Amino acid sequence: MGKEPDEASGGPSGPEDGAPKGRAGSRYQEKHQHIRGRGLISSSALGLSDGLITNLAFLTGFGGAESSITLIRFAGLAAMIAGSVSMFFGGVLGSRSELDLYHADSRREAFEIENERDEEVEELKTLYMDKGLTEGEAEMVVSRVSSDKERFLEDMLANELHIHRSHLEKPYKVGLVIGLSFLLGALAPLVPYFLSTQKGADVTASVAFSLAFLFVAGAWKGRIVQRAVVRSGLETMLIGAFAAAILFAIGSASVFV
Repeated sequence: MGKEPDEASGGPSGPEDGAPKGRAGSRYQEKHQHIRGRGLISSSALGLSDGLITNLAFLTGFGGAESSITLIRFAGLAAMIAGSVSMFFGGVLGSRSELDLYHADSRREAFEIENERDEEVEELKTLYMDKGLTEGEAEMVVSRVSSDKERFLEDMLANELHIHRSHLEKPYKVGLVIGLSFLLGALAPLVPYFLSTQKGADVTASVAFSLAFLFVAGAWKGRIVQRAVVRSGLETMLIGAFAAAILFAIGSASVFV
């Protein structure tokens, strides 16, 4: 079959002729930049938008029911800090759970490779054939991969379960990123309440500043994930506006109860 099987064994970014046959990182030089720290970017975007929308909705709703600017400021600060701490521990626990699941899957797959090798080889071969390789090509790829237990396990996890160790972040790093992002986002709607003493003006300025901040945050996220920047910004802004309107209506209605 000529050189075709060797190209298949190299995968989508296989080694060039004459390239060293070492680990994946030493076989070729990366030509294109990829999005780094996907998990952290996702956590940051979640914390930022969640903090802003949560505190904006809370402050507009609370502002509709409460006349004391001092109490509104204190409540906004308390909500911001409590939410940030909650998001920090939630991020840590969530990331830790993903890590534990990865280790559990790794142990199970390693056991199956050790004790049911033939079945695992056939399973991986089928997975490659499902991707479009011929039976001969798939057999050669799997034969090469399965000769190294570590690489065999990594390939099984990636192809069968679609998980890879490099995609997982350290739990405390995720918690810190999402907690600080929530803090920053929740601070945005609170700032106008400290710059003015008129309640009506505070609410209006808070909503306007927060919506502008949401648009920028959404546009930033859209730029990173290569979506339409304006559309992503408007989408995030409209979600925040909708949440704030609901809570403000509830808070205002509670005055008449």
